[in-house]
Amino acid sequence: MIKKSLFLFCSLIIFTSLVCASEPFRIFKTPQGQSLEGRAVGYEGQTFILADKSGKLVQVPLRALSVEDQTYLIKAAQANKIPRGRPSSIPPPPSQITTPSAESSEVVSKEVDLLLDEKPTDIVHKPPAPKKVTFRPGSFFGHVPVPLGVSPEEALAKAVGAKPKPGEAIDFDRHVLPILKERCNSCHHAPFDRSGRLVNPKASLRFDTFAQVMKGNLDGPVVVANDLEKSRLYSVLNLPEDDDLFMPPKGGPVDEDQIDIIKRWIMEGAKPSKDGISATKGGIPAPDEPVSFHNHILPLFEQKCMECHGAPFVKNSRTIKPRAGLRLDTYEWVLKGNLDGKIVTPGDHTDSTLHRVITLADDDPEIMPPKGGPLSGDEITMIKRWILEGASEQPAAEAADPNAPPKVKKVETVAAIVDKKTSILDQLAKRASTPSKSSLLAAEKTGALVRQLAEKSPLVRAEFSSFASEVKDENLGAFSGIKNNISHLDVSRTKITDRSMSLAGSYPNLNWISLRNTKITDNGLTQLTKLQFLQYINLSGTQVTDKCISTLASMKSLNEIYLWNSQVTESGAKKLRESLPDAKIIF
Repeated sequence: MIKKSLFLFCSLIIFTSLVCASEPFRIFKTPQGQSLEGRAVGYEGQTFILADKSGKLVQVPLRALSVEDQTYLIKAAQANKIPRGRPSSIPPPPSQITTPSAESSEVVSKEVDLLLDEKPTDIVHKPPAPKKVTFRPGSFFGHVPVPLGVSPEEALAKAVGAKPKPGEAIDFDRHVLPILKERCNSCHHAPFDRSGRLVNPKASLRFDTFAQVMKGNLDGPVVVANDLEKSRLYSVLNLPEDDDLFMPPKGGPVDEDQIDIIKRWIMEGAKPSKDGISATKGGIPAPDEPVSFHNHILPLFEQKCMECHGAPFVKNSRTIKPRAGLRLDTYEWVLKGNLDGKIVTPGDHTDSTLHRVITLADDDPEIMPPKGGPLSGDEITMIKRWILEGASEQPAAEAADPNAPPKVKKVETVAAIVDKKTSILDQLAKRASTPSKSSLLAAEKTGALVRQLAEKSPLVRAEFSSFASEVKDENLGAFSGIKNNISHLDVSRTKITDRSMSLAGSYPNLNWISLRNTKITDNGLTQLTKLQFLQYINLSGTQVTDKCISTLASMKSLNEIYLWNSQVTESGAKKLRESLPDAKIIF
């Protein structure tokens, strides 16, 4: 009787522990919006092991998840709801756990024996210390190469990786960077391609340049000059080895002499090397320093853009091509642009698509990059300066003023591309590729009617003939896939505002637009001045005033303008006729 009671009691303990230890399924998300349905079945350090419904195990770094999921997993681990270590077998979800029956007595009794025999252990398994390469005394490979005319002592003092002398100031390039490359760069490196997959640095933290070290990551800086307590780089190097945050996680602790070098460097102000390029390579150049494509622009593209605009690669036997046919992995590809044309106009940022898409509003569907947040003000200014300096592969002779006006250039007009025997629509059709069915279907989901101008023409007409009163600014975002194909756009009687005009102004082949009976104002109309081939515009019933006359007058391609029932006065219409004598103006 006693044995049976003990058996039932132990069975209840096992049942309770299984229920407590088994986490439910939930949707885990990353800051970039990717999601995975699974449940936590174990963790090692800051890496959690998730199991999906098929039983497949997935290792996910804690920092790769959203803040909400990080908080959830940390609390679950602290409450011992998630076992430490990688599970040898996946525990069943709570819905599949049942109370033990008498028939399972043998299995339960074995589990009870294992629980009773289990002994606690305090053993910490330390990783083996890294093997250092040593050479026999007098070996040729153990000598430091010395240039002609330089003494061995002087060469040794300036050698990269050399130990600083007592009282010598710490140099980042010679003393600190070699330590970071040796012990940290295996995880905190620049993004690179591995078998067609972009490998990003762990925790979005890079240690390959001075600028990247000082930049830190999304959690903030890891080095704060003259403050060891706020410098997380120094703190994690001094933690106990069994601490989850101890760094580096592999290869054993950093030597005390190396930690002292990093400590001294921080306390000396965490300064860059005086004569090295580490101060700006991969970061932001000084105001008087010309922008370098390879040292400044390309590292930014690698960090922010290469996930979508890298070289083609094979994934699951399928070739993944860069989005929009645009590659940003070399200077030649950046200057080439894509099927829609060049994205950089040297000397003029206002005519450069690259600059336009990174300066759009945060909620604009066309803003780049689409994930990870917009570029910082310094990064945008750097790209603007590079364009103003000529967008060359090599740095310009002088740094450009980012507030300087763009260089005057020859504007391509309708007359420049159209001959008398060929219609403008036929000429524009040669500039666009045939839209995909998926792009057309995506555009029609907004309720728009999208039809090709002709059977084999890549140009389309988009209009809201039904439910126009329900159409808002965000509906035009569905046209992003066919923006190069839209030649005719009718948004009459819709609820669109000036916000939509930045989108319409980015349709390079737009030839005809009707804004009749909308809330478009003079400010919105200025967004259309870059449309070089716009010939027809209907502003009847809008809120435009005489202030728009100068805007319309600057659009020399217009030959038909409707201003009926707008806020434009008769004197304003007269001035417009004087500016565009060949245009048909209905007032």
